[in-house]
Amino acid sequence: MIFKRIGSVCFAFAFLLAIIVMTGYGSDIISKSMARMGIILFGAIALLMNLLSFRYDPQAEGNNLIFWIGSAIIFVGLIFKMQHYPFNQIILIVGLGVAGLSFFYNPFKKESNQDDELLDQ
Repeated sequence: MIFKRIGSVCFAFAFLLAIIVMTGYGSDIISKSMARMGIILFGAIALLMNLLSFRYDPQAEGNNLIFWIGSAIIFVGLIFKMQHYPFNQIILIVGLGVAGLSFFYNPFKKESNQDDELLDQ
């Protein structure tokens, strides 16, 4: 789907900009402040595009909306950390907890009746 491809390209750009911010390599091409803003912009677009691909992709049965909520909270926490706002650690921990919870709990998962059919035979 087109949303997933756009999201993948935006994640790649955000990753390259993160390399510039973290290592300083390529900072003569783009300044670190512009790279930080690019990380936020491309990361937000990628997160939104992947959320849309999850929402409108009928084959995405194993996806979990709680994971995407946790990812959005983590993204907000990372923005807070890059901008040196208070409570960034708490937001990151909550986001990681929500994303971790998604691996154990999925309220939107469709129940399969394959086990019942095996017992009837």
